[in-house]
Amino acid sequence: MSESLFDQLRKIGKLPTPPGVVLRLLELSRKEDVSMREIANTVGMDPALSAKILKFANSPMAGLPRQVNSLQQAVALVGLRGVSIMALSFSLVGKKTTANCPGFDHAMFWSQSLACGVSCRALAAKVAGLSPEEAFVGGLLSQIGRTLLAAGVPQDYAKVLAKSASAPRDLPPLEREVLGETYATIGARLLEEWGLPDALTEAISIYRSFNEGVTDMPPLARLLNAGEIAASILCPDSKSEPASPEELCAFLKACFGIEAEETLAILHQIANSVEEARELLEMPKGNLRSPEEIEAEVRERVAELSIAVNLERQCVQQENEELTRRATTDQLTGLKNRAAFDEMISLELERAGRSDTPLTLLMLDVDRFKVFNDTYGHQAGDRVLQTVAEVLRDGVRRIDFVARYGGEEFAIIAPDTELKGGFRLAERLREGVEEQVVEWEGQPLCVTVSIGVATFTNVSQALRPAAVIKLADAQLYRAKTAGRNRVEACVDGEAVVPAPVGA
Repeated sequence: MSESLFDQLRKIGKLPTPPGVVLRLLELSRKEDVSMREIANTVGMDPALSAKILKFANSPMAGLPRQVNSLQQAVALVGLRGVSIMALSFSLVGKKTTANCPGFDHAMFWSQSLACGVSCRALAAKVAGLSPEEAFVGGLLSQIGRTLLAAGVPQDYAKVLAKSASAPRDLPPLEREVLGETYATIGARLLEEWGLPDALTEAISIYRSFNEGVTDMPPLARLLNAGEIAASILCPDSKSEPASPEELCAFLKACFGIEAEETLAILHQIANSVEEARELLEMPKGNLRSPEEIEAEVRERVAELSIAVNLERQCVQQENEELTRRATTDQLTGLKNRAAFDEMISLELERAGRSDTPLTLLMLDVDRFKVFNDTYGHQAGDRVLQTVAEVLRDGVRRIDFVARYGGEEFAIIAPDTELKGGFRLAERLREGVEEQVVEWEGQPLCVTVSIGVATFTNVSQALRPAAVIKLADAQLYRAKTAGRNRVEACVDGEAVVPAPVGA
């Protein structure tokens, strides 16, 4: 990154410096052989800091299992990194360095930073591999670059703030346009100089980057974005539209797989923790919203979100059902199509084999169909096919499967049906079609069909759909060559001669 702006801030002495005790703690945190006594002695050099560390160790935020009475106990239970982070937080909160920048609200800045830190801490507990204490300081200091810009280049930064309609969430593009840098990269550079962990400074430097998708960022960078959304809910800026609980729900679901109901519980926990942290850091309440107010809004929004999700699921289900229907339905006749038939014949053969029940397949063809097309046109032919389809649909049992096999050919699968039942079905359908008179432009069209019946009394695993269809087709050919408008049949591959008329 270009160092000109950061160097300018350093030269004019606008970079904040933690107290010597905090800097010493940060140095100790990078050592491998430091003792708890040495840390406790370092903290003890600042009585006010010592009192705050002990207060934190005994607060619900720390979540320690027992009362802490000494600095050495606090260090042992909170840990060196936790103590260092808390000390850094205590030393920075409350410093006023930006009063000369119009449009920058110092109290609002720290209120939102606190809410972001507490939010990140609570969310880190839900994400494997993230330290809640590091997440806290990451959220607390993720926007510290804004204080540097407001203090170091107040007039230029005031222009940025004036242009922004939604500070701070829409600031980075304007900062880059006016200043050449963003608060995130400036802040990360400062924290890097202070010696904070590399993973933390890297996450802060990229979390507001618009050059990559949020879900592609490291978990800690994603967490900082989530904390910023939560902070906007908990501590809304009066100059801009606050984030909505739906936005946080959607973000946590996309980035961490956290469901909306769990987000509700986390937000309620965060609202209570903000109150505790505010008292611990001795910050004014400002515009922090109460836990009860947050819970009431979030419950309402989550209920609305739940309704919206259910409606969306219903719409998706309906769309999927419609897509499935279109993929398996013949558009002209409304019957199932060849693809659906191919799938069903395989399933019915498997079922018949398992249950040791007979299966019958009917192949049906419209007699002299080409004449209808050639004489009266293809629309007349379409009407003939639709009429035949209506007879077939109305003439089969509920368990039978009817499909348009292709062109003027139809197929009917009759499960658990022997030759006698299959032949009767075929005759009933043949007669039903013959009785129809298709009116076309004042002309009565007489339609007949030929039907081939193939019955299988013992379906074996070796029997394949192609073999079944071939045998039914052979009987259909017999019906055609025998004069049309008739039914021919076979049982287990053996043709029935003569055909069982009146069976």
